[in-house]
Amino acid sequence: MDLFTNSKRVCSVHNLAEFYANYIVTNGVVISIVNDHMLRFDARDLGDMLEVPSDGFDVYVHEDKSVLGDDQLL
Repeated sequence: MDLFTNSKRVCSVHNLAEFYANYIVTNGVVISIVNDHMLRFDARDLGDMLEVPSDGFDVYVHEDKSVLGDDQLL
């Protein structure tokens, strides 16, 4: 929640759109270019940046979720 409410962490809509337009994910690493700067991070790096736990993320991503209904995935 701090990401959206902390005024010191600015997230421009234009920059966010540029991030999403350019991103690719390869072997669990996200790479994108925003304002001519390359961004590169994995789940652990993102967890550190957002100050949230990332342990087990790789297991969750590879887990078979086909048996779950839409309400359980949300």
